[in-house]
Amino acid sequence: MHVKTRYILMTTSALVAAIGAASVPVAAGAADAAAATGAAEGTTIGEVVVTAERFKSTVQTTPVAVSAFSPVMLQERQVISVQQFSSQIPGLVITPATGTSTSARIVLRGAGQENSGINFDPAVGIYIDGVYQPRITGAFFDFFDIDRVEVLRGPQGTLYGRNSSGGAIKIETKRPSYAWHWGGDIAFGEHSLAEARAFVTGPIVEDQVAFSLSGVSRKRDGFLTAPSYYGRKVNDKDSQAFRAKLLFNPIEKLEIQLSGDYQQDHSDPGIGVPLQAPIGVDTQYATGAGRDLTRTELFGPTFAKLQSVGGSLNASYQFTPELTLLSITGYRNLRASQQAPLWPTLAAQTSGNGALNIGTVNRFRDHNFSQEFNLTWVTDKFKGVIGAYYFDEKGEGEQFPPYSAITFQYRGTRATAIFGQLTYNITEQLSITGGARATREEAKFTQFYPAQLAFPQSDEKTFKGTSPKVAVNWQPTPNLLTYVSFTKGFKSGGFNPVPPNTNIGVIGVKGSPTPYGEEKVDSYEAGFKFTTDDHRARINVAIFEAKYKGLQLPVFFPGTSNSYTSNASDATIKGIELEPTWQVTDNLQLYGIMAFQKGKYTSPFVCSDQFGVFQNCDDRKIKGLIPSKVVVGATFSPELSIPGQIKIAADVDYTDNYYNNVSNTGPLVQTPETTLFNGSIAWKAPGGNWSVALEGRNIFNKHYVLAGLQLASPVRPTVTGYPGDPRIIDIRLSADF
Repeated sequence: MHVKTRYILMTTSALVAAIGAASVPVAAGAADAAAATGAAEGTTIGEVVVTAERFKSTVQTTPVAVSAFSPVMLQERQVISVQQFSSQIPGLVITPATGTSTSARIVLRGAGQENSGINFDPAVGIYIDGVYQPRITGAFFDFFDIDRVEVLRGPQGTLYGRNSSGGAIKIETKRPSYAWHWGGDIAFGEHSLAEARAFVTGPIVEDQVAFSLSGVSRKRDGFLTAPSYYGRKVNDKDSQAFRAKLLFNPIEKLEIQLSGDYQQDHSDPGIGVPLQAPIGVDTQYATGAGRDLTRTELFGPTFAKLQSVGGSLNASYQFTPELTLLSITGYRNLRASQQAPLWPTLAAQTSGNGALNIGTVNRFRDHNFSQEFNLTWVTDKFKGVIGAYYFDEKGEGEQFPPYSAITFQYRGTRATAIFGQLTYNITEQLSITGGARATREEAKFTQFYPAQLAFPQSDEKTFKGTSPKVAVNWQPTPNLLTYVSFTKGFKSGGFNPVPPNTNIGVIGVKGSPTPYGEEKVDSYEAGFKFTTDDHRARINVAIFEAKYKGLQLPVFFPGTSNSYTSNASDATIKGIELEPTWQVTDNLQLYGIMAFQKGKYTSPFVCSDQFGVFQNCDDRKIKGLIPSKVVVGATFSPELSIPGQIKIAADVDYTDNYYNNVSNTGPLVQTPETTLFNGSIAWKAPGGNWSVALEGRNIFNKHYVLAGLQLASPVRPTVTGYPGDPRIIDIRLSADF
């Protein structure tokens, strides 16, 4: 183990031990007094109100593995988009999918999906104001008008619209206000970084109608030098997003929120660097893991465009203080297209600088509609929710390979579900929870390869699943909550597009749409959440074991080298997650975000290594599963004899190496162990309306590979690596009135 790794783990152990030493049990009934004492004597740890279980509570009083962040926390930790949120959640991986800048690979507790387009559903659901976002393309939402972000780990289904087998990321935007409020910020930094964000809200009709408007623009030059493009920089950023909301209170018990948003992204599509080139290609820099990660020899036509338009209508009616009906209606229309070189080829050598790879042109359109109704009620003995959900999605994909004819794909999905969860308080300290979800999804898929077959090929399939949950929650003192739970998760199946001329291992049978089945998981979890008497230290711990049945993996048609997604194997993943926080003094806070995981396949299946050799792969490490991930951070406000307030924030982010392919071969496709250092120093003016901050991410300019893409070869495989962002230092000026 490297010295820096040992240092991070030692720091983690010290932080946890310190919190443990500060953990003095508190008597039942003393919570309010403890909080008041802590507030009187000095700064205590703040709480974020969440609705993870559909009811307002805090993280510390919610008996599930959930993390939540306020706008202040997001600003201090320099989280401005979904991608940067990865470092703040135990066991979470968020990176761009290989070869694209607008599609997100999201893996949580080893469950995820990185194939973009219309054919594959995510294992980790993203919700914006309660509306499910079904495509990982366009998932890098900017955080510019956020009220809070909640992340639930483990299967979700008994409380939410669409079932998610890995977890859920809930983004709640700011509610319009009847009082005028505006703010925003601008930032300038390295690589010609230029960002601007703004938000304004106020009344239209006093106490009846309010509005809010928000927008964000982000631009940054690329950080890879491309000699084949005459030395220009590639992998730039260029995105804008806008949102408008209206709040209606026509009568006292009825609230309606109407929201519309628009997002466009014209960033480069995500160009990698050759780590290993095929024989005969002159790329002297493709020498493996030690190569220069600031330049690329890939060359070819490059473009990317994304446009997303969506809206939601959320209405709630409170029959009584205990009984509330909520309606959530959502719609989104998404269009994306791109072309990018993936690896060097023998074609069109360019003066020894690289090789031309034209790359496939991909276009897709997707529009979806969802409707959810749920009814919540709370009494002294019960709290619960029952709901119904409807989802309708239609997607179209087109591919323009460089040396063959156009291909078309069409997908339609119609899903319905009913769900419910009830918690019964046996005593003031002990409660039990039970819930269930029944899901039915109808999928239709059509493919058309006109150069191979004169007519389209279609298939359809229905997927069904029932997902129960049971839990026992015990709160022996107001400052200690413990829970154990069992939850079944469900991820729908789908279709593989298989060209008609593909060898599927059966003589005389043409390739055609090939279905794969549901992925199911049994999740066992136990955890506790503890806060000290003075509310200056706390630690949240979750231990889990997830047993997957029918894991969706790429496998091969028998006796061929052609792959497709199938329910190839079963698997077990287990781990422990820790989130300690310690308010050491009124001015200094330490925090940690940690996850330690391991997993294994539990049934045999065949995969191919980098040389195209088939083998049983049930002894391999699970793709995308991080053995250990540790973030240790601090915020410090020194007392200085100057107007206003200084706040310093810093963190060390360590990620263990993990595998980017099923076969775990070769080493160049792995994401190596990486340690990043981030920090900021901010000055807030007296009164708190103005602030200026110097921010830095990857301060020591670590060059590292986020992901790898491999093309197998019996002689020398081709590997393309996708580097992470370099150091970015910026100055941010903010206003809040």
